[in-house]
Amino acid sequence: MLAVVAATALGAAQEFPAHVGKVNDFAEVLSTGQRQRLEADLAALERETSAEVAVVTVPSLDGRAIEDYATALFNEWGIGKRDRDNGVLILVAPSDRTMRIEVGYGLEPVLPDGLAGAVIRETFRPRFREDRMADGLVEGSARVIDLVRRNEVVTPEQRAAYDAAAVEAAASWGMAAFFALFIAVGAFTMGTGAGAKVIVQMLFGAVFMTGGLFMAHVTAPRAARLVLLVIAAAIAALGVRLGRRPSWRAGIRGTGRSQHASGWTMGSTSGSTSSGSSSSGGFSGGRSGGGGASGRW
Repeated sequence: MLAVVAATALGAAQEFPAHVGKVNDFAEVLSTGQRQRLEADLAALERETSAEVAVVTVPSLDGRAIEDYATALFNEWGIGKRDRDNGVLILVAPSDRTMRIEVGYGLEPVLPDGLAGAVIRETFRPRFREDRMADGLVEGSARVIDLVRRNEVVTPEQRAAYDAAAVEAAASWGMAAFFALFIAVGAFTMGTGAGAKVIVQMLFGAVFMTGGLFMAHVTAPRAARLVLLVIAAAIAALGVRLGRRPSWRAGIRGTGRSQHASGWTMGSTSGSTSSGSSSSGGFSGGRSGGGGASGRW
């Protein structure tokens, strides 16, 4: 029994790599100079405030949720002072296009979930989306360092504002996902109609797709709108290719002479159409409070 417990504990300890300092760039995002400067800034922060901030990049999360990975890594390394739990983990997984700021209990009053989310949305994510990973990591970490150094407790009113902004951001992306369904169906219908040269189906799909794009333009963030445009173009192109196939063309144009004609037709003669889808650098035993925020780009 003792052997089993010991083996389990050893396996858990070996689940994560050993830390090499405050900056652990396992995914090799930073240059040597950037890593050294950030390490110095984090060491200075610890000397001034005793708070421990770890910056970590990993090649992969190995299929785990970023929240689970961050909490387990935070506690495994013991980021933050044992009696203060004043640690912060900035975890970035470039290949999974996701990140998290995990915050210890002791720092939650100055870096609550809503503010951590705002830092991700406003500083980290814009640079990451521009493929400027190193710049985003440096600038985002600098903002976290500044917040921890200032040690300003966030008021209830500020918390409410941050939380409202987070809800609004999540809702806007949720609306984009909702309209993506309409856009995809419309783009596919338009594409197959164009491929089969059926005017009514092509126009119907175009109206459906345009309506979805317009609603997304009104409600969704700019990045989501760009993604939806790419999706619409790709699905429309696929629809054109499929609509040109004899079997699809026959199904869309219907029975009769128009099925084999090469010109345009208003619609199916049978009324049926086809559609589809698709410091020393050590840490001091702090524990994660489970708070923080995650983000994707």
